[in-house]
Amino acid sequence: METVILLVFLVILSIEDIRWKEVHSILLYAFLASGIIVWFIKGQVSFYEFAGGIICGMLIMLLSGILPDRIGDADGIVFAATGAYLGLTHNLLLMITSTVLAGIGSMIAITVLKKDGDDTLPLIPFIVAGCVIVEVL
Repeated sequence: METVILLVFLVILSIEDIRWKEVHSILLYAFLASGIIVWFIKGQVSFYEFAGGIICGMLIMLLSGILPDRIGDADGIVFAATGAYLGLTHNLLLMITSTVLAGIGSMIAITVLKKDGDDTLPLIPFIVAGCVIVEVL
């Protein structure tokens, strides 16, 4: 059930990210709150895994403050929420997988679609794909 909730939120956020290149903060915080609530109800991972997963997202938010044109705050909140659902270990795996997929997507956008290197790509669709890969494996 947790995986379904996780994927539903990610797909909705992904659609918003693709369509408008931004996501509504209410959805982001609802996603994070749902992850925290699910952890309190189910407690599938230890407290340290849970907290570490959320801290991963917070570090992305910190990077967003340092590199505001490259990383969005929403990406950090999304990774904090996935960390609440998945825990530290699986969230780190998701972050790596999503980054690799985004890199492949960027190479395709530059070479095939002739996009400029300064164009931006929404990250959340790659997080969805990464989540499916991580949850299937």
